[in-house]
Amino acid sequence: MNATSSEPAVDTAPSLFRNRDYLWLWASAAISSLGDYFTLIAMPWLVLSISHDSAALGIVMALESLPRAAFMLFSGSASDRFTARSVLLVSRFLFMLALVALALMLLGGRIQLQHLYGFAITFGLLTAFALPANRALLPQVVERSQIQKGNSALMGSQQLIQLFAPVLAGLLIWGLPTAGAPQTAGADLRHIAYAFLFNAGAIAVALVLLLQIRVTAPGKMPGAVKVRLTEGFRYLRQDDGMRIATLYMGCVGFFAIGPLMTVIPQLAQQRLQDGALSYGMLYAVNGLGSMLGFALGGLLPKPGPQRLGQVMLCADLVAGLSIAWLAHADRLVTAAPALALIGVAASYGGVLGLSWIQERVPPSLTGRILSIVMFAVLGLTPLSMTVAGLVAAHYSLVLLLTISGAAIAAVALLGLAMPAIRRFGAYPVPASYREA
Repeated sequence: MNATSSEPAVDTAPSLFRNRDYLWLWASAAISSLGDYFTLIAMPWLVLSISHDSAALGIVMALESLPRAAFMLFSGSASDRFTARSVLLVSRFLFMLALVALALMLLGGRIQLQHLYGFAITFGLLTAFALPANRALLPQVVERSQIQKGNSALMGSQQLIQLFAPVLAGLLIWGLPTAGAPQTAGADLRHIAYAFLFNAGAIAVALVLLLQIRVTAPGKMPGAVKVRLTEGFRYLRQDDGMRIATLYMGCVGFFAIGPLMTVIPQLAQQRLQDGALSYGMLYAVNGLGSMLGFALGGLLPKPGPQRLGQVMLCADLVAGLSIAWLAHADRLVTAAPALALIGVAASYGGVLGLSWIQERVPPSLTGRILSIVMFAVLGLTPLSMTVAGLVAAHYSLVLLLTISGAAIAAVALLGLAMPAIRRFGAYPVPASYREA
C-alpha cells in the first residue's frame, strides 16, 4: 500500500467564521441541537414513566432505529439529486410537526405506549433523511481544506450545548416544584410535553437560519454523474480503504450504540439519586468529554494516511475500556469519568473519520457514500437496541456494558494487530475517481 495523499496545499481560504454560509449552518445546527437534547432526555423518560419496563424502552428505540436504517440509503441519493439543504429542511419541518402532535397528545392525557411506538417510527424515518443530509451539507459550504476544522467547530459547539441542555431538560422534566407542592405523575408528563414543544420551537428557528444558506445541487454541477445509488456501491467496491473503514465502523457501532442508548436512562433510574436530574447530568458530562474530543480534532495535527487508522483504533480501544468501567459505576462520581472518556475518544475518532470521508470522496457522491457508511454503522441498531434491552431486563446492566466494552476493545485490538486494517487511510483513491 502506498499513501496517495500529496503534500497538503496551503490553505488560502478565508476564516471559517467569515464564511456567511458556514455561519448560518453553524447557528442553525447549534439551535437545533439545543432542542434535540430535550427530546433525547424526554422520550426515554416518557417510555419508562408510562411502562416502567426497560424492555419497552428497548423496543421503542429499536422501532425508531429500524426505519432510520432502512431509508438512510435512499436519503443519500436525495441529497445528491437535490441539495442536502433541501432534504434537511423538509425532514426537520416534518419532525417539528410530529413533536407538536406528541406534545398535544400528552397535554390532553391521551398518550399510550402504542402511540409512542408510532412516534418512534416517524422520528426514525425523518431522521433517516436528516442525518446524511446534515453530514453532506458541510462540504458544500466550506473549502475542502477546511473540512476537518469545520467539523471540529460545528460538532464542538453542539457538544458545548450538551453541557447544559440535558441538565435544563432534566430540570424541566423534574418539574421545578415550588416549596410544599407535591410531585405528581401528571405534572411529570406535562413537563415532558413542554420539553417536546421546546424542541419544536428550536427547530422552527433553525429552519429559518437554514433557509439563508445558498448551495448548488451536486447532481446539477457540470460533469456530475447521473444520480444513482449503485454508483455509491461501485465506488466502495473500488476503494479498499473506504470499504475496510466502513466495515470496521459498522462492527463497533453494533456493540456501542444499543447498549449506550438504552443503559444511561436505566443507570440514572436504578442506581443514581435525583432521577431525571442525574440522567441529564450524565449526558452533560459525556458532552464535556465530547467537546474536548472535537476540539482535539481541530487543534491537533491531522494524522497522516499511515497513522490515521492507528489513531482511530486507539480511540476506540479507550472507549471500549471506558464502557467496561461504566459497567461497575454505582454513583455519579464514578459514572461521570467513564462517560467523559467515552465522549473524548468517540468524538476525536469520529471527527477524524468523518472528515477523512468528506475529503476523500468526489463531491457528487458525498451524499450517497455518507448514507452507505451511516447505514453500515446504524443498520443493525434495531437489533443492537433490542438485544441490549433484553439483556438489561433479564440479566443486568453490568453484564450488558461488560460485553459491549470488551467487544469494542477486542475489535480495536484486532484492527491494530492487522496492517490491512490499521493502515486503511493509506490505500489509494480509485484512479477513475481521482481529481484531475
